[in-house]
Amino acid sequence: MASAQRRVLFTMLDRLRALLAPGRQPAASEQKLSHRLARIEKELRALADRQEELVSQLKQLLTARDGITRVEEHVRDLSAQHEDVSRQLRRLRAGVDGLVRATYLQPETLPYPQRLIASGFRLHSQNSEDGILLALFRQIGVVSRRFVELGSGSSGGNAAMFAAEFGWTGLMVEGDPGKAGMAGRRFPQVQAVSAWITPESVDNLLTEHGFTGEVDLLSVDVDGNDYWVWQAITACSARVVVLEYNSMFGPDRAVTIPYDPTFSRRDHRFCYFGASLTGLTKLSASKGYRLVAVDPTGVNAFFLRNDLAPEIPAADPRNAYRISDKYNDLIRRKDIDVYRWAADTGRQIVDVG
Repeated sequence: MASAQRRVLFTMLDRLRALLAPGRQPAASEQKLSHRLARIEKELRALADRQEELVSQLKQLLTARDGITRVEEHVRDLSAQHEDVSRQLRRLRAGVDGLVRATYLQPETLPYPQRLIASGFRLHSQNSEDGILLALFRQIGVVSRRFVELGSGSSGGNAAMFAAEFGWTGLMVEGDPGKAGMAGRRFPQVQAVSAWITPESVDNLLTEHGFTGEVDLLSVDVDGNDYWVWQAITACSARVVVLEYNSMFGPDRAVTIPYDPTFSRRDHRFCYFGASLTGLTKLSASKGYRLVAVDPTGVNAFFLRNDLAPEIPAADPRNAYRISDKYNDLIRRKDIDVYRWAADTGRQIVDVG
């Protein structure tokens, strides 16, 4: 109850008391009224005391809420710092792992594909792709110092090291305009383009920006229609091709998702995208390439054009296959099977073998 309301009530009580002042002989009804007024006054004072107590508690709660808000903000700051430190530690670990491999494994003494895998390290790539690609180009040489990165994100993808450290020129294509802009600012000598990549548009895109003929590197990571985009490319001939594969499809079946020009990985479960390693290997063979290595984290596969480095043998995709740790753990914990899930949800998986 507000203090102004209390004052009005107490004023009315005072006036009623004046009517019942001592010296008068109140009637029986007046005596009852007097007792009732006394009880009301007592209850009002109790309510006033309770109100003050509630106001005090409310102030304490508001103070506590402000404290909790500050704690929550502090926790969010700590969480962001933790994520940043974790990213830096992962990068540091990747660098240390690369140095250890180079020092103790002596890649030049190993057979293929272990020779390429043991050369892996990370400067800009997601995993150890930088080192594997560098090992390949040291063996086959560099011709044009040009690349095409389809699905570059803001980081520049698998071509980032060659743009940042070796001064290569290239084309980075990303569907998200904001990420494409970030890539362009990060690599000013590169053409960074925001475009939705489809099999129907990819050759025109390459031609429009001057990337026809031979390039040293082509990387395709479009999170969905990778198989169909790679199949459609004829405008340029890359000496080395990097393709992301879906390790949830396993090592044996040659499969891909059906082509859908509007496909977005966000609209499906995490395990439904792209193509299997065996499927991409069969497609690449039809285009004149051979599988030579798979990065050990089970994300990217490396293909070499058949007219280059005959001393590097083709790898069997069933033996080269690696599953990513996160998928392997999910299969163990939740018994996830992408083929069963696709059948249960009415989604198609296309055999291309």
